[in-house]
Amino acid sequence: MEIRHLGGDTWYFPGRVNVGLFRHGGGAWLVDSGLDDDAGRKIARHLEEEGTTLRRIVTTHSNADHCGANAFLHRRTGCSVAATAMEATVMENPTLEPMLLWSAFPFEAIRNKFLQAKASKVDLIIANSGAFDESGLEAVPLPGHFLDMIGVRTPDDVLFTADALFSGEVIEKYGIMFVLDVQGALDTFDRLEATEARWFVPSHAPATEDIGPLVETNRRGMLRIGEMILDCCTDPSSREFIVAAVAERLGLSMTPSEYVLNSAAISAHLTRLARNGALTPAVEEGVLLWRRS
Repeated sequence: MEIRHLGGDTWYFPGRVNVGLFRHGGGAWLVDSGLDDDAGRKIARHLEEEGTTLRRIVTTHSNADHCGANAFLHRRTGCSVAATAMEATVMENPTLEPMLLWSAFPFEAIRNKFLQAKASKVDLIIANSGAFDESGLEAVPLPGHFLDMIGVRTPDDVLFTADALFSGEVIEKYGIMFVLDVQGALDTFDRLEATEARWFVPSHAPATEDIGPLVETNRRGMLRIGEMILDCCTDPSSREFIVAAVAERLGLSMTPSEYVLNSAAISAHLTRLARNGALTPAVEEGVLLWRRS
């Protein structure tokens, strides 16, 4: 399994989801674990071959691709798991993720490993800011993407930024970045842009020493969706119409999983636009419509 050194005791496993590794006192701490048992098996095998004991997984947030290997690694190594309280609730009750996206008990097509991880017991509830155990790792609040997502800064001045930022390639491919709080995400962009670190490691982009260009790419991508939504609401429009219109404009074809993710993200943009006074919601003939104010 490929592993890259970022300085001192900090490493990461590059992949579809970058997984952080920090060594301390003869043990290892992970930042997230990956999508599924296969990802966990590769990590466990690597640590076993080098004789390192996995002590703890620090989970940045409860999206399935970040905690999907937690249960496997806990069984295999006996490690503990740390997360913020709201994220821990979803990790221990993973049906909540597709339920949140669908607003009801989820149908089978969205109960898959991409939206519903295996249940993961959380042993340590941590605050979203500051040091939380003997490792010297520090939680950094990164609001916007999910319920109470954190980044993790290591004593080697490496900041793992979770899903606060995506690569330009990911944004181009999927078009609509998943987000629950658009204003929170925009504020996080500003904070990251002003943050200093030796290395920044997004979960879905290569590690970089200069986060500025990636922040700007994400800011443009986020604001572009808001502008598209406003264009859709020249006439009063439903969320379903807006989702379809934005998808057509971006050339997206969607699976049921992608549809509920995009619908939730569009809802987050509608919330911000309504708070800013740009859109007003109203129910007409049984349909919730959004019109430009």
